[in-house]
Amino acid sequence: MFLLCVLVTTAWFIHGLDGTLHHRQPSHLLLDRTGKFLGEVPGSHEAWGFWPAPAQLPDKVVITTLETEDRNFHEHSGVHFPSIARAAWQNLKNGRVISGASTIPMQLARLQHPKSRTLFAKLQEAAEAMLLIHRFGHDQVLHHYLTVAPYGNRCHGVVRASKLYFDKPIEDLSWLQAAYLAALPQQPGRMSPWTTGGHQLALNRARRILRQLHARQVITDEDLHIALNSDLKVVPRPRRHVEAMHFLLAAAREVRGSAEVVHHTTLDLDVQTRTFRALNENLSRLRGVGASNTAGLVVELATGDVLASVGSANYFDLDARGAIDFLETRRSPGSALKPFIYGLALEKGTHTAATAIADTPVEFEVPGGGLYVPENITHTFLGPMLLREALGNSRNIPALRVLAQVGVDEALERFERGGVQGVRFAPEAYGLGLAIGALPVTPNELATLYTALANRGQTVPLRRFLDAPKAAGARILSNDAAMLTAHILADPGARRPGFPVGGPLDFDHAVSIKTGTSQGYRDAWAVAFDDRVLVVTWLGNHDWRRMNLASGATAAAPAAHRVLEEVSPTRSPHLIPMMERPLPASLVQREVCAVSGHVPGPGCSNTRTEWFIPGTEPHEACPFHVEVAIDLRNHLRAGPSCPAQFVIKQQLLDLPETYEPWARKQRLAIAPAAFSALCPATAELAPKIAIREPRPKSRYLFDPDTPMELSTVRFAAAVTPANEDIVWLVDGAPVGRVGYPHELRWHLSPGTHVIRARLAQSGETTAAVTVVVDD
Repeated sequence: MFLLCVLVTTAWFIHGLDGTLHHRQPSHLLLDRTGKFLGEVPGSHEAWGFWPAPAQLPDKVVITTLETEDRNFHEHSGVHFPSIARAAWQNLKNGRVISGASTIPMQLARLQHPKSRTLFAKLQEAAEAMLLIHRFGHDQVLHHYLTVAPYGNRCHGVVRASKLYFDKPIEDLSWLQAAYLAALPQQPGRMSPWTTGGHQLALNRARRILRQLHARQVITDEDLHIALNSDLKVVPRPRRHVEAMHFLLAAAREVRGSAEVVHHTTLDLDVQTRTFRALNENLSRLRGVGASNTAGLVVELATGDVLASVGSANYFDLDARGAIDFLETRRSPGSALKPFIYGLALEKGTHTAATAIADTPVEFEVPGGGLYVPENITHTFLGPMLLREALGNSRNIPALRVLAQVGVDEALERFERGGVQGVRFAPEAYGLGLAIGALPVTPNELATLYTALANRGQTVPLRRFLDAPKAAGARILSNDAAMLTAHILADPGARRPGFPVGGPLDFDHAVSIKTGTSQGYRDAWAVAFDDRVLVVTWLGNHDWRRMNLASGATAAAPAAHRVLEEVSPTRSPHLIPMMERPLPASLVQREVCAVSGHVPGPGCSNTRTEWFIPGTEPHEACPFHVEVAIDLRNHLRAGPSCPAQFVIKQQLLDLPETYEPWARKQRLAIAPAAFSALCPATAELAPKIAIREPRPKSRYLFDPDTPMELSTVRFAAAVTPANEDIVWLVDGAPVGRVGYPHELRWHLSPGTHVIRARLAQSGETTAAVTVVVDD
C-alpha cells in the first residue's frame, strides 16, 4: 500500500491521474439483409470497433491474450515488478529497449492517455495501472482492455477484430484464430492480416503462442496439432459499396447512439447492384439527350423493405452533383399522380372505369381571374375516352376534368395522408395542375403512395432495418377503387394507342406501370409493381435543365422494366408470376359500348367488358350510337314536320356538343347538332346565339415575327336555328359573316378587344367577350 501511495503521489505531481475506465463510442456495422458488409459508421477517433465484449469472456481469448501480454496478470496489482527488473537488466545489457515489461493494466493506461515513452510516462502508467486494479479489479480491467486494444486497420477491441478478420463471434474462435488475434496488439501497424508480410508475422507469432501454451500444458497435444494444421480462414478486406452511399449515409444518421452495434438493413446487395447497373446503363444511352443523373429504389411489397436504394448515378460525380440524394429530393412527378385522382373519382362514385371523358380542347378558370388552357403532351386530342383508356394513355385533359369534379383539396388531403410532406392547401398553390405535376414529391414518397395501389388502398411504410417494427399504413383509397386502378394500370389494351405494343410498359406477366414527365422534359419517372416488388426510377438534372424529349415512357420506363424483370423472380422463385391483376369479387361485370361506356345499343359495333363498383354500373342505353332522322335537302336533323319523302333515317354517331369541333377536325361522320329550318323540331325555333370561343378574359401573345396567316385566334358560336348566318364584331366593327358551323379565324392585333356575334337576320347580339392581346 505504501508503494502504491508513493507511485500515485509521484504520478499526480507529474501530470495527474483519473483512475477511470474511459468508454469509447463504438462503431456501427451496417450489413445487408443477408449479412454482407455494406459499410461502417466509425466510433471514437474515427476507428472501427470499441464493441462491448460479453460479460463471460471465452477461455481461448483470455488464455491467448494473457499468454501474449501478461502471463502473471492475476498475480500482481497492476505492475509486475520482477518483469520490470528483468526488462531493465535486458535493456541495459543490450544498450537498447528490447523489453517494456508493460502489464495489461499499464497498456490500458497508455491507451487511455497516450504519451511519449519516457521514464516519467512509464511511472505514470504504472501508477495508473495500480489505481485501475485497485478500483475495478482484474476481471473488469481485462474486459475493458479487450474492448479498446488495437488490432490493426483502425480496428479496436477483440469482438470487432473477430468479426472483421474471421466474420465470427469471439465465442466461435479456434485456438489458432484466438492466438492470431492475441498477437496483433503487439504490432498492430505491421501485422495486418491483409498483407502478405503482416499476415506471416502474425501467424508466426500465433504459432509461438500456441507452442508456449502447449509447453506449459495449457493445451493438449491434440489441440496443438489441430491448431497448427488448421486453416486460419481470414476473410477478405470488406469493401464499402459506393453504389449504396446515400443509403449508408442515411442509415448512419439513424444508428448513431444506438445500443446495438451490428445493424441488418433491408437492403439486398445483389438487388442493389442490379439496380445500380441498370440505372447507369440506361443513363448512358440518354446522356446525348441531356440527362446527367438518375435514381431509383426497389421495395418488397409484403413488408415495405427497401431492397435497393440508389440516390444518384455516381456519388463522387461533382459535375452532376452526385452527392445529392435524389430519392429525397422533391421534383415534379408529371403524370405520376394521375392514378390517385382517378382512384378518388372511382371511390366517390363520380366516375366509373367506363365513364366517357372528353379529351378535347378546354379552358379552366383559375382563382384570381384568368384562364388555364391545358395541352396533352402530344398536342393532339382523342375525343371521347373511357376512364380506363384515359388513364392508360395518360391523357392530361381528361385527368384535369376529373380533378375538377373530385376537388383539389380532397386529392391533396389524400396525398398528405399517404406521406407526402409540405403539402400546401392555399387555393393558388397547385390548382388543377396538381394532376400533371404541380405537387413536387420525392421518389421515396411516390413509392409509398404506390404501395397503396398494390395493397388494396393502404400504404405500406418503407422500412430500412430488419429489426424495425412494422409501422401502420394509411388508407388513402378504398379497397375497390385501389384494386380497380391497379387493374387499369396493368391493362396493356388500355394503353393503346398512346404507348406501342412491345414497348417498355408491356410485360409478360401482370405489372401495373405508370410514367410521368414534368413540364419541359425536366424529369422522367416510371413506377412499376407486380405482386412482389415495386420499382421507382427517375432521370433528370440537378439544376432542372431540360432534356431533349426524354419522357417517362422513353427514358425512365426501360430501366424500371429491366429492374423489375431481373429482381421480381428472385423474391419468390418457387411461385408462378401473377398473370392478371386481381379484382375484388364484389365488383360487377358488364358489357358496355367502347365509346360511350353505356349499355350497348343496336348501333354499337364495338363493345368491351368492364368492372364496376356495386351501384355504379350503367343501366341506360348508349346515347352516342343512335338512329337519326336527316333532312335530305340540307343534311340537318329532320323535325317531326318534315315530309317523309325528304327524310332518311341513319345510324350515326351522335356526340355531345363538346365533341363537335374535334369530330369535324377528325372528319368523322357524326349526326348534325342543328335541326333543319325547313322542318324544325318544334313549331317555331326562337333565335339564339352564344359565343363559345374565345372565353372571357383570355390573353394572347402577339408575335410580330409570326406570319399573319398563322397569327390568328378561333371564334366559334352556338346558333339556333343552325342554318342562320351570323356576323362577327370586333370593337363594334364587323370582321366577317359566316354560316354553319359559325366559326372564323381572326388575325391578332395588340390591345384590348371586345368580341360580339350577331344573328344576320334577326339582329340578336351576344354579350360582350373581352380579350387582351399582349405584344
